Amino acid sequence: MFRKWLKLTDQCPVCALDYSFAAPDDGPAFFSLCIVAFPLTFVAVWIQAALDPPFWVHLVTSLPLLVFGCIFPLQPIKGWLVASQFANDAQEAGTEKLWAQLNASAKKLRPEVGDE
Repeated sequence: MFRKWLKLTDQCPVCALDYSFAAPDDGPAFFSLCIVAFPLTFVAVWIQAALDPPFWVHLVTSLPLLVFGCIFPLQPIKGWLVASQFANDAQEAGTEKLWAQLNASAKKLRPEVGDE
């Protein structure tokens, strides 16, 4: 599904599904922030208020947990959003014509797999 860490391939190598319908945009970052960053920020603030540790304790514990906790779930969340868009045939209302034009112009600019 991915050709780079968060970059989708043009089509599935197994079933040839065209991923041009997929537009997860900022969804993975939003869900990562909501699931990990907000709760962990509250825990870090509680630790600061309850225990009053030195600043380096947060640098060693809270900061790495926030960074890794927000970055590692991005790819699975993006895959989930793309799968949800496919399963629900999701598309922004009223944009069918615009998406068709964008996909047609992108195919003209991009050589086909056998044409290289």
